[in-house]
Amino acid sequence: MSHTLHENLLLFFGWVIRGSFMAGIMIVLVLILQFLLKNKIEARWRYWLWFPVAIRLLLPWAPESSLSLYNVLSLEAIVPGIHQQTQVPPHGKETGRISEAVVRAESSLNLEAGGASEVPAPSLESEPVQESRFGWNGFKQIGFTNILMSVWLAGVLILAAKTVYDQLRLKQALRAGRKMDTPFLLAVFHETKQQLGVKRNVQFVASERIPGPAVVGYSKPAIVISPSLLITLKQEQLQYILAHEFAHIQRRDVAVNWLVHIILIIHWFNPLLWLAVHKARQDQEMACDACVLDRMSPQQNNAYGQTIIHVLEHFSGYQRQPGLAGLSATHKQMKRRLKMIKHFNKKSYRLSVLGLGMILALGSVTLVNAKESNAGNVPQKAPVQSEQDSKAAVNHDQDMIYPEGDIDRELYKKEREQARKKAEAAAKALTPEEKKYIEDETNRVKKLSKETGDMYVLYHKYKDLNSGFDLSYWGGIEKFSAYEDYLKRASTLEGSILEQPANLPEGYKFSKARIEGPIEGKLLDEVRAEGKKSGKPVYAKKIDWKEAATIRLEYTNGKDTLAISKYTLDSEGSKKNGFFEDDLPAHIYPKYVFWHEGGFEYSISTTWDMSKEQKVEILKAAVQK
Repeated sequence: MSHTLHENLLLFFGWVIRGSFMAGIMIVLVLILQFLLKNKIEARWRYWLWFPVAIRLLLPWAPESSLSLYNVLSLEAIVPGIHQQTQVPPHGKETGRISEAVVRAESSLNLEAGGASEVPAPSLESEPVQESRFGWNGFKQIGFTNILMSVWLAGVLILAAKTVYDQLRLKQALRAGRKMDTPFLLAVFHETKQQLGVKRNVQFVASERIPGPAVVGYSKPAIVISPSLLITLKQEQLQYILAHEFAHIQRRDVAVNWLVHIILIIHWFNPLLWLAVHKARQDQEMACDACVLDRMSPQQNNAYGQTIIHVLEHFSGYQRQPGLAGLSATHKQMKRRLKMIKHFNKKSYRLSVLGLGMILALGSVTLVNAKESNAGNVPQKAPVQSEQDSKAAVNHDQDMIYPEGDIDRELYKKEREQARKKAEAAAKALTPEEKKYIEDETNRVKKLSKETGDMYVLYHKYKDLNSGFDLSYWGGIEKFSAYEDYLKRASTLEGSILEQPANLPEGYKFSKARIEGPIEGKLLDEVRAEGKKSGKPVYAKKIDWKEAATIRLEYTNGKDTLAISKYTLDSEGSKKNGFFEDDLPAHIYPKYVFWHEGGFEYSISTTWDMSKEQKVEILKAAVQK
């Protein structure tokens, strides 16, 4: 190993040791806080308490503060001499010529350790004197440090190799799975996706080789459910499972799991970190449960809990692979999880304030290094103030990207916070003129959308300010509780629409309707092209969509429901034409009849038995071309 590589590796090893020590203290604090406040903080905030731990492990540098917990608990105080053991060792004649760069790097590590030892200045002593200072004791010390570093590096390489192997097997299992093409399942899949507000392209795959219902992959996510589990599910249970998996996608949990796994590989020797990752994955599942329950009525809580139990009867295990995020838990976790579901309350403002306060308090004493007595007079900005500054810099962006419709805005804000660092960096790169333009244009579009009800699409030149997406949408979803209002709007659309069929079963009355505009296709491609050509930080365009991408009508007799829908088909779905039924067991699912024609899918479903012929006649009567 070259001298320079050895020096850099030794410096990095010292940074790992110090970071792992500080994170260990934080893990103990988080566990204590969760124990003391287990019935007073929501599931999502229990999960967010782990994020300062991850940030601490990723920080290459941190400001000093007299509030730092490491003023009291320092690594040097607990393990004296640790700093000298992770210094760059002298080598022959170069002992007297330690580079200034190495000294500065070691000084940085010394500040993290709490300032208990000083870094030697470049030596001016003669070579024989230097040799006398590094006798047998020095050799033993340096040798022991190198052995520890070698063991650590071997562990990192082994875990990294295992991770690559596991991911190759996971990709192979995913390729061996079958992409779902059953119309009924796809209809439930797309409807749940819309309800959760997921805009990304997500595949739906059946595979026995991937455990449990799970999300696989981040850049191209796929929801995987085993066929043996799928056939045991009722429609409501399938919707709950899909909602849970879409919550993982919405919350970027696969990306978070990858980041945590990389941290775990580097700090594999720390048992507290393995415990923290185990607890964080449990809290991640509960946070996803809370995300789903927040979008349901309280009457559905019990059914959702029963679905989890049903899934665990089919599969029980802990999914450790970083590329997986799914609905799973061990039996030991179920009691706490079901208790949370049973007593779940939506949007508790008091508890949210408590959770945010805990995170800020934890960060203010653990994300800063110990204060050096001779650190100088340069003032350091407190982390709370830094967070406030960054929020102020991107505050208008958070207002800008809220989708219209039924969405938990509090949850949406938390998800945006995950992209805070990128957004902060992008905001700093903006000129004052660009910031002013973005704010003015966003407020203008926001006001227009509310006043007119029109759909607007914004193209973002700096997509890091928009959670990594280049487009955001205002409006485009219209809901109706009266058939006359729906028909008035539908009659203005081009292409086929749905009308109330004259041959409805007796006793059925209109319940509700929904019309949705496009979120992909030619109109959106035009917005992108025009936005790029304009060169503006944001480019807004009103979308005068003439043909609906989705229409849904529902009728009920007070007990059963009849639903008629129209969906825009993708290239895969357009290959099948004509009338056909789903092939699922009739005693589990309500039978769907589908009609593919002209790039659209029309469907009818009922919650009671009805012949295919009668459904076809009703569907024909409903579709007006």
